[in-house]
Amino acid sequence: MTALTPSLAIIAARLETAPASSELLADELVQGDTPDWRGIAVPPHLLERFARRSDAAPLANRPIGGGQIHLLARRPGFGALLLDAWQPALGQWRGWLVTPDAAYADACGLVLEERDAPADPRASLVLCDLAVTVGVAELGACLGVLSQDRLQAARWLELHGRDNAAAPAPGVIARVAAPGGYALTGTPLGAAGQDARQAYRQLLEQGLQQLRIAPAPATSVTPIAPIAPIKAANASRWLKMITAVAATVMVAQSVWIFLPAEFTQVGNAEYRGGGSGVETGKRIRVLFRADATEAEIRIWLQRQQLEIVSGPDTMGAFTLLTRDQQKVLPPPGPGNPLAVINP
Repeated sequence: MTALTPSLAIIAARLETAPASSELLADELVQGDTPDWRGIAVPPHLLERFARRSDAAPLANRPIGGGQIHLLARRPGFGALLLDAWQPALGQWRGWLVTPDAAYADACGLVLEERDAPADPRASLVLCDLAVTVGVAELGACLGVLSQDRLQAARWLELHGRDNAAAPAPGVIARVAAPGGYALTGTPLGAAGQDARQAYRQLLEQGLQQLRIAPAPATSVTPIAPIAPIKAANASRWLKMITAVAATVMVAQSVWIFLPAEFTQVGNAEYRGGGSGVETGKRIRVLFRADATEAEIRIWLQRQQLEIVSGPDTMGAFTLLTRDQQKVLPPPGPGNPLAVINP
């Protein structure tokens, strides 16, 4: 059997309990004395992994959204999930298991590469045929964010990866034609006992069972469709209307600023003569989802007691005003139209 890195023994150590069968690790027994590593320099590939982890660190607290890779909160050492789409009927996210073990890629595995940076090295291989559903509470820190093209490639590999007719070659990574141009993936699985990737998958499936993470229903797989161009956040009709309202507010504020002082004495501490005329309160900058409707945003703003005071800016972001200085917006997700808070 071809030996791959890391060993199956190391992978088994990520599970909550020992593997169900010791036969999985029979070929991985280490013989001889443990080497003395104190005088050995850190290999360049490890230094590169440290750098990748540092580059991806700012993503850790990113609000949950499609295309993101999040650690499994209850067992971060076991793996992560690439989130595909929210499933309203289940109240869960659908996604694919992600591991750091690129060498174990098979024909349905998407290997992350330079164009996916920044991405934590704990996210190196997306197992596109291990689709699962999880609740928001199961998701931990964000390790990376994939583009829509790369999500399409993962969906394509889930549906068509098994059509690969190449000969099994454990450890070999090759390019295949896929949506977005190409994808890096492995070769089809070989026979059990001759291909360490078979034992690897058994360990992963056992880990998912221990974590009580359910496979995604087959009916949730949707046909691959052409990717619609992503519209700018200020391109929708309702956003143009909101822009006009925001502009009117700003004009009114400007008129107030330049009125003579006697006209600005209204007996309110917030509007003193010579003041800015802008209402006091806490301001929060946000991006709304491009597919959010005007009605959805209006109702949400009323419920949260917020109002738009400026925007969109060059990034398509809006500034919201709240009278509550302690106000904290709920994270983006089901139930609100937010895409990013404080972009």
